[in-house]
Amino acid sequence: MAIASVVVLAALFVLAGCNTRDRGSATQSWSGVAVVDGSAFVGTKNGRIVQIRLLEGIGGETIAQRGETFGPPEVEGSATGPAFYGTPIVEDGRLYAGSYHGVAYSMRADGAGVLGDVREFPIDGNPLAEGIAGSVVPAGGALVIAASEDAGAGRLYVLEASRLNDGLTPLQVERCRYPAVEPIGQLWTTPTVVDGVAYFGDLSHRFHAVAIADCRLVWSVELGGAIVAPPVVVGGKIYVGAFDRVFYEIDRATGVVSELFTAEGWFWAGAATDGRHVYAPSLDGTLYAYDTRNRTVIWTYEEAEPQPILSAPVVVGDKIVMASDSGAVTLLSAGGVRLDSFVNPGDQVRAPLTVLDDVVYVHSLGEVVTALRVDGTRLVLEWDIEDIDR
Repeated sequence: MAIASVVVLAALFVLAGCNTRDRGSATQSWSGVAVVDGSAFVGTKNGRIVQIRLLEGIGGETIAQRGETFGPPEVEGSATGPAFYGTPIVEDGRLYAGSYHGVAYSMRADGAGVLGDVREFPIDGNPLAEGIAGSVVPAGGALVIAASEDAGAGRLYVLEASRLNDGLTPLQVERCRYPAVEPIGQLWTTPTVVDGVAYFGDLSHRFHAVAIADCRLVWSVELGGAIVAPPVVVGGKIYVGAFDRVFYEIDRATGVVSELFTAEGWFWAGAATDGRHVYAPSLDGTLYAYDTRNRTVIWTYEEAEPQPILSAPVVVGDKIVMASDSGAVTLLSAGGVRLDSFVNPGDQVRAPLTVLDDVVYVHSLGEVVTALRVDGTRLVLEWDIEDIDR
């Protein structure tokens, strides 16, 4: 579809432009929302991590208030800084996030906010091109990071989380990197780590499986297009879409690739799964529901006026919630029937949706954060905060 091509080229221009121009000039952030211990955390286009305090009202309702803000040193005294494209991840009282200027951060994250005890790990590379476009993934005491080091070049970094949190030197913090010598293609993705193996794709069409214990290559295969979507693992199979419009299945043990189906647009966002079905969004404006047992697409859904989907959906019970560039957040039944929609006040939604219990969190390009509760067949507004990056 022409509209999908336009959006993709525009998105590529936004990210790639950061490689050659002012890296503090991002026009949007695609950070999802992390929720833990009475707080929500989100990255912004101006290079900040913003806390949203979630308080209980007199009637038991949730009251959301803008809380503490973390900005890297280069943001202090400036209106903008390198954007956070990846979603913050919170584990064991620490928040981890990677900035597009090439630094992985660890900081305290609890009900009191994001204050002090900030630790940094800078990746190697060209200062004008290095960056982290995905999330920092905690995995068994390690932190796994897909990073770009230069135009067309990237590498997987594995860090020791405890050593980073203790403020040790980069040499002491880094466990290993893949490849150890020559880099692979540029990385704009978030790795998926299962059973000690990181699975991820690059812009040079390669998909990799790397053991995080020592960064040993398990296998690497070539797909038909660039890969930015985080893969989904179901049992012994990996599911991921690429820029050739093909959605793939890859055997975890052998790396054997199967082409499952072809969309009209590129696959940009990650898919969601309920353990049997995989829900894959495409830039053609369609959500594809694939049955991994029957090995077939069982239904598709698109809006009356389809808009590209760059936001990863979520599964809530037996329902699916998706969002698109129309700004609409849509609740679907297990059979792909539209049950309800909520039009987000912040325009397009390109950040991945996140869910905790029955509440779905949405971060729009207009820097609005919205919480929607799935109540039967309805989406109910719990709260929203506008202009979080003020």
